[in-house]
Amino acid sequence: MAIAAIKPVYVLHGDDAFLRDAHRQEIAARVTKGADPQVAVTTFDADAGLADVLDELRTLPFLAQRRLVVLRDADAFVTKHRGPLEDYLSSPSKTSSLMLIVSRWDSKWRLAKLAGKIGDYIDCSVPAKQSLTAFLRDSAERRSKKISRDAAELLEQWVGKDRASLDAEIEKLSLFVGERAEITIEDVSTLVAATAGPTPYALTNAITAGDAVAALDSLGGMLAARGDEFKVLGMIAWHLRRVLKAQRQLAAGKQPDVWLPYDQRRPFRAMLQRRSPRKLHQDFRRLLCADMEMKSGLEPKAALQELVIALCS
Repeated sequence: MAIAAIKPVYVLHGDDAFLRDAHRQEIAARVTKGADPQVAVTTFDADAGLADVLDELRTLPFLAQRRLVVLRDADAFVTKHRGPLEDYLSSPSKTSSLMLIVSRWDSKWRLAKLAGKIGDYIDCSVPAKQSLTAFLRDSAERRSKKISRDAAELLEQWVGKDRASLDAEIEKLSLFVGERAEITIEDVSTLVAATAGPTPYALTNAITAGDAVAALDSLGGMLAARGDEFKVLGMIAWHLRRVLKAQRQLAAGKQPDVWLPYDQRRPFRAMLQRRSPRKLHQDFRRLLCADMEMKSGLEPKAALQELVIALCS
């Protein structure tokens, strides 16, 4: 694979902090070719002075082939100094690269057109509806691991969409599984939701079986600390989405593509037979109501107990 040419300017645009930082590190390593960042990289904050930035760009590299000058939160700097930056990009330093990390970047600007001709523009935003499964798989592969689809979906449900947090969880999971090649759903349940107790699937297994007594007993053991209620709610949401997916596949004449432990396959099929699409849609409405009630002041345990009993009925 060809090595990307080093550019005199890089623009990192977007609101995903993890992507911005990942691209910043990758570009810094490429520009400086392994030189000590303390002598090859200079970073300025939003209040940087134009003269200081230009001086750094025109300073010859020391113990490195090339220098990188980074401006974080550079929107105000770009707005204030767009003219001088245009002049600089018309004849940039041959031994330095400039990186602008911005939230706003208008392609109609002359500055943007100049940067587009000689540099790289990197979009660091993530569409709101984009699945993070591919990101989690890539994060695991960087650590020579694989992550099962169900494990990735549950991790996203519990941790959320913050990529830095998700990447940190993959790092912990990779260390946790040791020499094993794959991160499984059991690993996620054990490590990420440590407060869920020794049998993190007892709740969803009981809901699958329609056993309200066992479900309530498991629920009680999962609510050990503040914030656990939303992890429990997330696990129930994950379970209902799997049921909905399996129902849709059956309706299309396909076998459900849902991972299950061997001892849960028969109960899951039985649940699909007794849980009509109408009932499942009611289940999702109950889930949303429980979430709203918990956020508006209802005691979480009571809201979850009501939800669990309804799901087992």
